[in-house]
Amino acid sequence: MVWRKTFRLALLAIAGLALLSLAAACEEEDEGPTTTPAATSAATSTPLASECVPQEPPEGQANLFHNPGLESGREPWCSLHPEQVPPFEVSQDFAQSGESSALLRMRVPAEEVGKAKVFYLVQEVTPEEFPELISGYYRVESWSKGTPKQYLQFVVIAFDVVNLEAGYPNYQMRYPLAGISEEPFNIANAFFVFLTKEEPRTGEWIYFERNIKEDFEQFWGVAPEGFSKLRVLFEVRYDDKQAGTTPAEADVYYDSLYMGPASENPNNP
Repeated sequence: MVWRKTFRLALLAIAGLALLSLAAACEEEDEGPTTTPAATSAATSTPLASECVPQEPPEGQANLFHNPGLESGREPWCSLHPEQVPPFEVSQDFAQSGESSALLRMRVPAEEVGKAKVFYLVQEVTPEEFPELISGYYRVESWSKGTPKQYLQFVVIAFDVVNLEAGYPNYQMRYPLAGISEEPFNIANAFFVFLTKEEPRTGEWIYFERNIKEDFEQFWGVAPEGFSKLRVLFEVRYDDKQAGTTPAEADVYYDSLYMGPASENPNNP
């Protein structure tokens, strides 16, 4: 009887470690579109350690983003892990509206090797209901592709969702905007939806929009409810970089960012 009790305790310990490992994996990753999540993750994606302050929705405004055009400086947009990559800049070089935009400068030497490197701006919000639409503009002013998986995307992450039972600490949708034509890696707690599969056009503002509520309903089965916060990231990045002959470089601008009801979208081109 003693050995049976010891055996059961050992099995419980192993199961607990497996659950902890799964939670840790999901905390480090984000993307997808297939009909079911991948069983395992093959790469690390956007870091999830937070240096951002979640924001309540602005009063009297449809847009859940504060400072959507960077006209009031950086805050409350933020950078995750600025010690690892340079934080975004507020630039007056180009603006889709107003005078400012967010600038992401990617500068990675040709000889550098790495699993992933992400340049981004982030905002976290705490609406009572899951929003319908994200829209905005990006501009690529320079683009030196130093690795095949170099691309732009935005990512939506819902934390502590109560009406999904997969057991992940967060649930994600990832939206490549340009630069890749295939999913860059497998990830258990995210789906990819491609807005284009082309290389980015340079020297012009490109409009994008997506009904994120419909995508969560299609890919996850429901729109998130009871979440503690939403994290939205606008990125330029690479995955699985090997040493080569061309540096991975880009100057990418984001402006006029919107998240809210589709009927109130101010960015209809």
